[in-house]
Amino acid sequence: MSKKIISYISIAELFMAFIAYFAFAYHFETDPKIMRILANTDATATLLRLCIYIVPGINLINGMFGIIFSSKGLLFFVMLLEILAAYLTLSYTGKSDFMNVLGVIMIVLAILDIVCLIFHKPKKKEKTPKKKKSAD
Repeated sequence: MSKKIISYISIAELFMAFIAYFAFAYHFETDPKIMRILANTDATATLLRLCIYIVPGINLINGMFGIIFSSKGLLFFVMLLEILAAYLTLSYTGKSDFMNVLGVIMIVLAILDIVCLIFHKPKKKEKTPKKKKSAD
């Protein structure tokens, strides 16, 4: 059951990657607080410029890995990256309520995904007996 939930969350994250890219692009062009930060050349401005690619990219990677892979360690690492991306989103919300909601949704999905990973127990495959060779 929890692998099915992980798949649904992964599909939602793929959809969110598409929304996040356009939301960041629009937000960075229209928010005066963000525009003042982008005018500088310090580390904060560089990280902010990279956020337009980092956050949707992490959502895309998280969605693809959740659908394709079943390794708990790899998926857990990607969920931690998702929480980092959500933190970046919440750090640079500026005056946009939509960006705040997007960051909160990302954190909730990542935590729900981690909970599903913790309680997911893969099905054990039954071993089929080998056929004995007959003497012909």
